[in-house]
Amino acid sequence: MSKADELAARLKQTRHTQADAALEIDCWPAQVYDLYHRIEAWLQPVTEVGLKIRRNPTHVCESSPDGESHDYAIDQLVIEANNHSLIFDPIARFTEDGCGRVEIKVPGRDQSLLRTVDEHGESHWWLQTIETGQELDAIALTENNLLQVVQQGLNL
Repeated sequence: MSKADELAARLKQTRHTQADAALEIDCWPAQVYDLYHRIEAWLQPVTEVGLKIRRNPTHVCESSPDGESHDYAIDQLVIEANNHSLIFDPIARFTEDGCGRVEIKVPGRDQSLLRTVDEHGESHWWLQTIETGQELDAIALTENNLLQVVQQGLNL
């Protein structure tokens, strides 16, 4: 392979990686909003008796693994009751341990939702808790696990 062929292959790989990162950023809000729809459906019985759910527009700036900067609009999900609130804040599409992270902001707890993608291209969300600087094992996000987070975060 000539030097020119090597450079062409590198350029092609770089362009492919940048295109992949841009596509991943373009798809990220839709993946987060699918998660929000699932959460809203799980909380429907509670919203009928006073739980409030709303979305706050926000902006995220992050870098992809190739160092490229990405700046995009995405919503936070805010859940309120009893003068308490939980904020689901999608902080990053690019993470070392998955394919996106949504922080759950609640006083006194450090939790997040981690998105992974399996070999079939299906998304899976995991609930992670971080205590005293140590990350505990993630558990699958299920309706019951989410309801526990809401119950604790809102003092219900």
